[in-house]
Formats: sequence, structure tokens, C-alpha cells
Amino acid sequence: MPELIKLHPENMTHANWQQPGLNTLPVLSVAQVRMFEQTAFAQIDSFLLMQAAGIRSALKIVDQIVHSDPCSMRCLVLAGPGNNGGDACIVAGELKRQGMQVELLQLTEGKAASKDRMQAVLWALAHGVQPQEFDSHSKLPDIAPNTIVIDGLLGIACDRAPSGLFEQLITHINKQHQQVRVYALDCPSGLNCDTGIAPGVAMQAHTTFSYMACKHGLLTGNGKALAGDVWVDALGCEALLHQLLQADQLGPVIHALSRRELAYRLPVRNHQHHKGSFGSIAVLGGQRGMVGACLLSARTALMLGCGRVALSLLTETDLHLPDVQIQGQTPFLDVLFPEIMNKGIDDNLTFADVAVVGPGLGQSEDAVNLLHTLLEHDKGLHMVWDADALNLLASSSALRARFKHYRQKHAGRAMVFTPHPLEAARLLQSTTEMVQMDRLAAAQSISKQFGCTVVLKGTGSLICKAQHIEINTTGGPALGTAGSGDVLAGAVAALLGQGLGEFNAAALAVHLHGLAVEPQTGEREGLLISHASEIAQRMKVCLNHLLNQSARRNGQLP
Repeated sequence: MPELIKLHPENMTHANWQQPGLNTLPVLSVAQVRMFEQTAFAQIDSFLLMQAAGIRSALKIVDQIVHSDPCSMRCLVLAGPGNNGGDACIVAGELKRQGMQVELLQLTEGKAASKDRMQAVLWALAHGVQPQEFDSHSKLPDIAPNTIVIDGLLGIACDRAPSGLFEQLITHINKQHQQVRVYALDCPSGLNCDTGIAPGVAMQAHTTFSYMACKHGLLTGNGKALAGDVWVDALGCEALLHQLLQADQLGPVIHALSRRELAYRLPVRNHQHHKGSFGSIAVLGGQRGMVGACLLSARTALMLGCGRVALSLLTETDLHLPDVQIQGQTPFLDVLFPEIMNKGIDDNLTFADVAVVGPGLGQSEDAVNLLHTLLEHDKGLHMVWDADALNLLASSSALRARFKHYRQKHAGRAMVFTPHPLEAARLLQSTTEMVQMDRLAAAQSISKQFGCTVVLKGTGSLICKAQHIEINTTGGPALGTAGSGDVLAGAVAALLGQGLGEFNAAALAVHLHGLAVEPQTGEREGLLISHASEIAQRMKVCLNHLLNQSARRNGQLP
């Protein structure tokens, strides 16, 4: 085997830090990381990798606080009993060598240390750091403002709530969160690195350094908030990781794509195109009192570039214009978006090439009949199923049988489901807790059962079609507002209408949806509190910005 790992003492400081979203990165489970590590250890001494992790992390910390006087900065390094604690000891030694004040606390609880862990302690001692044992008789450390806290307590192996001294120390640090800066090594202590769930107390980090590869839990669930800014360094093992991925030796791997990579999926527009080139969208739903959900989907589809949109509503009563009669019928008009048409269900299915079904649909008998009508239509449309369309599919065996027949007949047509965790649980006849404990397995199961691309919404939304899986890195709390999901469904439909495949349309729509609530050019902050219509408007701005960037790269614009 050719040498894949070029890591020697002389290039220990040659870091290659990358960030999910800014760089395209594989995102591994804990089991996959362990497989990767064992393969790497067959080629290089494991302590050398530990040294690289610790030294590179310490230098990154120093680089980030270079505007301050390092000699006046106090560093509190917390080292647990495992190899994560060994990483911390290396960090402590290098920070000391860089001229910083370092206090190293060890929580070993009498557990036997690995050879690498013991070597790391000797390495810290050689650099002038004297470890202090933290036990039940120890006083919690005093933490002055601006203290740098290094969290090397538990690492990625944590699968239960921290207890005892670990719980006390994590709680103590979290109480000082506003006045200190916390760096987590590999993973914030207390976080399950597979699920992104913290079963108990967990360290609230400002920055997390992830070694070898990014981990699932840093980008989803509680993990995204607990990890802070995530930096990833493969420690010189990039070529080996690429080889393992190419040989499919790690099994299904999630990828977090960079914005530049996603930009290659943007819909292409040429001068000879016309409105029929960009898709005709049918939005189906709108029970009494919930017509607005259909409007959000329809308006978003228009704003993101589809050619035409028509509504088929279960009721139009809520939006009738008073005292207006046209040929004896009461018309519907969206005065803000008069481009939106109205059609009966049969006419709309004949008119459209993409259907969005579910926004504001409800679960009445009329709603069930609408879904049967959709699935019995001979044309075969690209479809986006959301909200109550998914709930009805989950609850009706007759509807599921009809859906299965439809997919067999129209297997080549796009089918995208956009469930939140509760809707996913209903589709799987499971619970929300079970879905959240293994989001990847849930998304893959739905994709397999229904022959579709799944967007499992939530922090770190997963886009999944069989073995092809991506995780979204954009977004924020502002997406948690009524109608946000209706906006996303309309966005997916718009991109399907413009010719993108179902997976690419779903992934790009999710990316834009999250990007819309992040800071844009000239803004200091993104949307903290929003309404769904505002998200849709900002998605349009984001899409146009990406299209302009793409056009400039391709020489279409100066």
C-alpha cells in the first residue's frame, strides 16, 4: 500500500482546518470514525496523531486570540481519563510553550490510562505543565473573566448523561459561559456524537475542533448549538479517508456540501427560455381557515423562478372578494400575487408538471379524495408531499396501497417528502423520540418504503435518497415559525419545475431556506424572529445572489 499519511514531527503544525458548509466534508458516525482510526493506526503511530491534534488545536487557539496579550491569558485545561484527555494534555503543553498561563486539571477517577494517554501527560510535564488531580475533595476552580477553557473531558465515546465530578465541572463551566471562551476537543463533553442529543448536562462550547472527520452530532439536534463553530482537521489522513470512501469501506456516508458545490445545481436560464420552460406548478390543499398555507407555497414557487402556478383549493370561502361577481361565480384573487391562477383539480393536474400537496390540506374526507384523485391521474406528475398529505398517507392503508401502485407506474417521476420528525414518526409507525435518536436510519427507511427523496427537517436537515445522503448546514431559530414548511415545499417544487432532479432540487431548496435566515451581505445579524413570507422573500434574494455569482464565474456577467 502506498504511504497515505504524511505526518511527521517536522510538519506537526501544518494544519488543514476546514468548516462544514464552507468546505465539502464527509460527516461520519462514531463507528465510522473508529473504523477510520483503526485503519490509520495501521500506518502511523497513534500518539503521533494525538500530538498533531493537540498541537494544531493549541496553535489555532493562539491564532484566534492573537489580538490579545497571550501572556495575560489564563488557560484552564480539563483532561478526562480517555484519549480525549490525552489530546487536552498535548494542548496544555503547547499553550504553555506559546507563553500562556496554563492550569491542567485531570479527572481520571482512578481509571487505567492508555499508553498514549500516559505519554501525553509526560509530554505536558516536559513542557512545564504540572497536572492537578481533580477529585471529590477538590474545590471547583475559580474562573476569571476571559479565561480560555479547553474541554477534553469525555470526547466522542459519551453515550450517557455525565454524572459525579464530570457533571459538577461541566455545570460550573457553563455557568461562566458569558465570560469565558470554551474550546471543545473533538466533541463537547456530554453530547452524543451520533444523535446530536445531550442526555444530560453538556458543555456549551464556543468552538469545537473535530479530528479525523466531522461527526453527525456536531451538526444536528442539540449538537449544533453546543458545538459552536466547528473546525475539522483530518490530521494528515485525508488521502486515506478518500480511499476508504471511494472503496465504500465505511458504508453509507453523509456529506455536508459547500455553498460552491451546491451552486453547481442552480437552474440554468437562457435567452430562448419562456414561462413554459420553468415549470407549471399545481398547489393542492387549503381547507377552510388554512388557505394561507397554499398561498405561501404558491408565492414561494413564483419567487424562486417557476413559470406558472395554479391553486386547487378545498375551499375558497376565506378569500372571496366581497360583492364581486364574474359570470355568476365568486372569484379568488391573491392581490399581492395576481399571477397565481385558480383551477379545478382535474384542470390543474392536466395543466401542471409539478404538484405540491399537503399545505393546509387538513384530514377531512375531501382531503382524502383529493389525494386519491391525484394518484389516479394518468399523467404522472413530479410531486412534493408535505404536512397533512403525509399524515393521511401514514394513517390510511388504502391510500398507501394506491401510492405504491402509483410509484410502480410512474417510478421515473420525482417524488419528494418533506416531513418534520413527528410526521416522519407517523410514516414509520414509530415515535418522535425514536426518529430523533437515529435520524439517518429514519430518513433511509422512509426513502426505501415510499421510493422517494426525503427531507427530514430539523436542525441539520437530512436529504436522503437510498444511499445518497446530505446534511444541511444553513439555518437558524428563525425557521421555527408557522408556514416555514409550506415555503420549503414551494421552493422544492419551483426547482423541480426548472429541471433539477429530485435530490438536487430538495438539497438546494433546503440550503436556500436556511440561508435566508442567516446574515446577508451588509447585515450584522440574520433573522432572529421572522414570519414565513419574509423567509420566502429572502430566499429569492439569496437565489439571485447565487445565480449572479455563478454567472460571473461562467463569464456571463462582468
